[in-house]
Amino acid sequence: VTSPLPAGNFAPKRNPRRRSANLAFVVLMQRAWADDPKYLDAEGVIYHYPTQYFGVITGFERFVYYRPSRGAAKAEASRYIGYGELGSWYPDPKSTTHRYVDVRKYRRFAFPVDYSDVSGRMFEPTFASRNSFQGRSVRHIDGNDFFRILAAAGVYGDPFADLIDVEQYYLQPSSSLLVSEPPKQPLRQIETIPDGTGYRPSGRPYADVSESASLQERARADHQTTLQALQKLVHRQGGITLYNNNVDLFARVGDNRYLIEAKSLVDVRAAVDRMRYGLGQLLDYGVRYRSELEGAKPILAFGRIPDRETSWISTILNENGVAFVGMKNAETPIPLNKRAEELPLFA
Repeated sequence: VTSPLPAGNFAPKRNPRRRSANLAFVVLMQRAWADDPKYLDAEGVIYHYPTQYFGVITGFERFVYYRPSRGAAKAEASRYIGYGELGSWYPDPKSTTHRYVDVRKYRRFAFPVDYSDVSGRMFEPTFASRNSFQGRSVRHIDGNDFFRILAAAGVYGDPFADLIDVEQYYLQPSSSLLVSEPPKQPLRQIETIPDGTGYRPSGRPYADVSESASLQERARADHQTTLQALQKLVHRQGGITLYNNNVDLFARVGDNRYLIEAKSLVDVRAAVDRMRYGLGQLLDYGVRYRSELEGAKPILAFGRIPDRETSWISTILNENGVAFVGMKNAETPIPLNKRAEELPLFA
């Protein structure tokens, strides 16, 4: 539902530089409202897109989500549902014809905005009708039209000023238990590590910042290979693996239980930050899922082996009761401290 809007510039006046020449604005078709394997993105978390849009999404664009008419809830069909800011893109490890891009900031509109205002004027005036959107899942939008949509949704001033940046949340060493009523899902068994985030929000319209911070690594290549290699170790020993919206991998092997948190390590200089965040997550989940985890031994697994300058990480983790594992290559996880060496998993 929208109201007539006067013509003019709808960019926020509090910061005129917000619409600098360096900013780009896009519309993203958002179809992933259910566990549909065709769409590996999750609302407000990550976006998955094919080759024809590589030149449109280059990273850090401001965006609005648009729901198509087919399959969507009636209240959202053919409407804009939220806005935010993208992060940097990275390859889909399973397909050279697709990429992922993280969603750094996101907020849902209080009410969806129709594709045109009550006078019939399209919010994307380069298109004659909503049928023109077909085959254009990712499209550029003029900055002024972008802010017209936000204004129609009741969003004024600087719309990004108070949005939480997932990248900053992701880097901080604090526990996500600090978030009030943190989201929680039952653990579910998996036979293979799922593509993408492997997750759709359940019981919520979209993932909150703590979920986003936990999920955004899952589509990265070294995160996938790390979990796949550890899952193979578990399965070889006759065990089973489970996961949910927070826990990367929970393993049962006979009487042994393991809580596994994997961390991408694209840049070895980030090893200390990755260790701090991973340790915080393990402690967090150990409390939040105390009954489900049944006293599981915590394992922090890196997608590669840290360099010598940060080798003391293994001692820190060892003295805090955490087994430390690194990937020797794409298929071989190896123990990096005494706690890991003593695990029956590596026997």
